[in-house]
Amino acid sequence: MTDSQSSELDLETARRILGEASSIGVRLAPDSRLLYGVWGLAWLIGYLALWTTATATTTATTPGLPTPWAFALFYGLLAVAVVVTIVHVLRRSRGLRGDSATSGAMYGWAWAVSFTVVGVVIGAIGATDAAPSTMGLISNALPCIVVGVLYMAGGAMYRDWPWFVLGAWIAVVAGVASAVGMPRTYLVMAIAGGGGMVVGAVAAHVVGRHRRRAGR
Repeated sequence: MTDSQSSELDLETARRILGEASSIGVRLAPDSRLLYGVWGLAWLIGYLALWTTATATTTATTPGLPTPWAFALFYGLLAVAVVVTIVHVLRRSRGLRGDSATSGAMYGWAWAVSFTVVGVVIGAIGATDAAPSTMGLISNALPCIVVGVLYMAGGAMYRDWPWFVLGAWIAVVAGVASAVGMPRTYLVMAIAGGGGMVVGAVAAHVVGRHRRRAGR
């Protein structure tokens, strides 16, 4: 075998190793399509239910309140999204070793701890007989800010700019939605928050498919 042939084989081996490493990295990293999609649909459907039922009882002087079934649907969808996120991140972390595995597991449990605390805080504020409009803003803004911060933290941990940008977008949307007042808050969160994440899921799918084709 000549030196040139040996060099070509070495280059081919290096390309194959790098390609396999990249493929493994993609399989072990959290799937943006799944996480964006599950949260996007939860918010889009849940917030539209809140907005629709609240506007039905809104008067010229008093903002309406969502019906109990709309709240039950919304929080049920959020619970599903949280569980899917935790299970998905923890499963992906099983394929990692050392510090990466520890970081992935810690990040997964951060979602569980954060939303448990959010539920306790919202319940405690509700026990103080806070005004319905105040409770509406708090119960909306607090979970959304937590989601935004956790997405930004995940983006920093996995060095994933789309994750970080989406987290920042969610936090900004939560702030804007709080400023427009009830019940328009729910509509802003449905379209800009939920809709934005659904668009992110579609974009992640298209980009991922393009990269897979380019890597063949």
